[in-house]
Amino acid sequence: GSSVIYDKTLPTLGTVTIASDNTYDHLATTADVITLTIVSSENINTPTVSMLGATTGVIVTQGADASNWTATKTVTGGHSDGTAVFNITFADIAGNNGSAVTSSTGGGAVNVDKTIPTITTASIASNNSSGDELAVPGNIITLTIVANEDIVEPTVTIATQSATVSIGSDAQNWSAVYTMTENESNGTIPFSIAFTDSAGNAGVTQTALANDADGNRPKEPVNIAA
Repeated sequence: GSSVIYDKTLPTLGTVTIASDNTYDHLATTADVITLTIVSSENINTPTVSMLGATTGVIVTQGADASNWTATKTVTGGHSDGTAVFNITFADIAGNNGSAVTSSTGGGAVNVDKTIPTITTASIASNNSSGDELAVPGNIITLTIVANEDIVEPTVTIATQSATVSIGSDAQNWSAVYTMTENESNGTIPFSIAFTDSAGNAGVTQTALANDADGNRPKEPVNIAA
């Protein structure tokens, strides 16, 4: 060649971001894809990227040029819940090794959540003046719902009819109401709560009473007066 370029400058990664293709890009569950976006200070060789504790399953792809890269990995049932850890090792074209990167430049992170949510409280009551365990047409039935973690708005039926759902103090606390009519049958009022957590993990539909709001006693079912 006509010249030799001397390069002893260590490359750096000016941008490293991480996101999931989950509805909430800071969360990931089974089958979600986590993507690292990498921008280096100069052209680098294909970086070696570990995600979720291993390089296995990581796909590294060059972008517009050798300073732009992405790395992706799909969450599987074998991965642990918690922060999605990663490690990027890299070198420039001349062979200068940059310092390994293990955190995003903006401080963002993805949390892996494969745990099925549960309902810890499901209590039911009527506004009947003779007792909250009784109901007649026109009475309002309230179902109080507490989950063990944040959930998206649950789908609730009371007396087999769609209930109106409202969030409480946070996404773990919800209430559902339904006004009884002449059309419902006498007897114990059934209910169902279908729900998922923020990551998209579906809980088992709740149809039985759980702890009352005081956490100590079961709530008696509400019966429709004859």
